[in-house]
Amino acid sequence: MSDALYHLARGLVAELEMRFPYAAALFCSASGVRIGDTGHEQNASEEPPARGAVFTVYDGASFLEYSSSDLTPDRLARDVRVWADGLRSPGRSAAREAVRAPETFAVSVRRDPATVSLADKLAHVREIQRRAAALDQRIVQARVNYSDRATETVYIGRGRQLEQRLPRTILQVLLVASDGSEARYNAAQRGGVAGFELAEIGDEELQATAEIAVRLLEAGHIEPGEYDTITDADVSGVIAHESFGHGVELDLFPKGRARAAQYLNRPVAAPNVQMFDDPTVSGAYGSYFFDDEGARARSTQILRDGVFVRPISDLASATFAYGFGQGERTPNGRRQDVTRKAYARMSNTFFGRGDVDPAAMIANVEHGVYLRQAESGVEDPMGWGIQVTAHYGEEIVNGRLTGKLYAPVGITGYVPDLLMSVSAIGSDFELSPATCGKGYKELVPVSTGGPHLRMRARLG
Repeated sequence: MSDALYHLARGLVAELEMRFPYAAALFCSASGVRIGDTGHEQNASEEPPARGAVFTVYDGASFLEYSSSDLTPDRLARDVRVWADGLRSPGRSAAREAVRAPETFAVSVRRDPATVSLADKLAHVREIQRRAAALDQRIVQARVNYSDRATETVYIGRGRQLEQRLPRTILQVLLVASDGSEARYNAAQRGGVAGFELAEIGDEELQATAEIAVRLLEAGHIEPGEYDTITDADVSGVIAHESFGHGVELDLFPKGRARAAQYLNRPVAAPNVQMFDDPTVSGAYGSYFFDDEGARARSTQILRDGVFVRPISDLASATFAYGFGQGERTPNGRRQDVTRKAYARMSNTFFGRGDVDPAAMIANVEHGVYLRQAESGVEDPMGWGIQVTAHYGEEIVNGRLTGKLYAPVGITGYVPDLLMSVSAIGSDFELSPATCGKGYKELVPVSTGGPHLRMRARLG
């Protein structure tokens, strides 16, 4: 962002603050690359570039916005003033706040993806694809997907001047195995607010990924019923995301679209269950230093000792959701881009760590199933139903994994019933990258995860 544009934005916000109780500006830019390689074909494309600004005011009754991708200073100044002149002014200016020194935040990385040439990225992805394809003769397809996207945002308002740069990198290796009559797949994935170094993957991890793909050729279907269930961190995370993720986004409460609104300060899970949304986790894919409405990142505890204690919010929902935690603003106002409004959105959502070793957890199960690698999840915030699909499960008998696999395996149930059944929480912790939509749109990067969990679950 040029100095001229920065000073213009400060001046425009100051003008708006003289007329409205709240005014702010957000400037965003993003760029990156996406690469896919199947061994037979390699393709690369630019991530959709984004550059623009959005100005927001509150007129005492609602939040109003103007956005533009044209950042020519003279034109932007004219258009913002014309827009503001057409609004009803409440005659109340913003509370005067001392102008703080500008704050700039950046992530330290070993290799900034922006400094790595496209040729080097293509060669690196091809080398991973070659190693993966040679692991086993039953691997009939090895696909490597890589992407990086750097976003820069500047927020100006309420005396704050914040700037952040977030490089997000993700790598996925998808292996398809076949015995001539059936095909199964397995994948390894990592992603985070990190540099090109995150795209490294060792032979040991690739080999383990291939072995599971081959073993899944003999996987059967699980007999539907209730089981003692161990979930790995990935499956635990999707349960967190679907059960108390969307369901505790505060903007849903006044609309009557979230049953969680009726359970604030009430038990909804076993007493040992903690849950957090935390954009400050170092390196996690959903992390940031401040949200798109200028709130500094901090951890929000959603469940404390099994009790639902706080929803997550954006500025509008914290302003209007009277009786549902109004005034308890959390740093979760997020936009897909400057053409979309800010909503209450998750960042990194996870169960808190426990004190049980996952191996000991499995050893204490007489007969059950160990679920690995989440594939998908859906939820009904109003009915509080949940469905999470694990890529596969392995049978447990007398505290030992038998090697018998089931694939895929679905968990279904009523959220409080499922979470009340949690009887052990692992001492491990891991987060997985994801992209989350508000319904079917408004996509933002997030992470899900936590520790292993033991629960009683309906599987099928």
